[in-house]
Amino acid sequence: MAKTLKTEESITIARPVAEVFDYMSNPENAPAWNSNLVDYAQESGKPDEVGSVMSLTAKVAGLRLEATEELTDYQANKHLGFRSKKSKVGYERELDFAADGAGTRVTWLSEAEAGTGLFKFADPIVQKLHSHDVRGSLAKAKTILES
Repeated sequence: MAKTLKTEESITIARPVAEVFDYMSNPENAPAWNSNLVDYAQESGKPDEVGSVMSLTAKVAGLRLEATEELTDYQANKHLGFRSKKSKVGYERELDFAADGAGTRVTWLSEAEAGTGLFKFADPIVQKLHSHDVRGSLAKAKTILES
């Protein structure tokens, strides 16, 4: 991937790691907690199978994006990795899960292709909007899991 825009956000959820991981790794739950997702569906494979493919419709930084992504890493109760397959914007996304006191620390790390040509000027704005969206999604997962 060429120059990338990197986003890293974390939150602590007052639930056990296994419970948080089970909820957030289930594709059926993704639209409920990920505020960017309009639709998310398993296209091939199983939710815990590296190489499985999901289709998605998302709103990212105000733009509608239809894509597919591949599960690149699955470590139960620890780590999920994804990579864009068919997408206007190439990206990689990871979710890490770790015990944090009586709860779970969830860290989201994503890297996306930066704009080129005339669109390079928008990179800082897109970066800020995406970070805000990620924080909102993690907060939404926290609210759902703690209620």
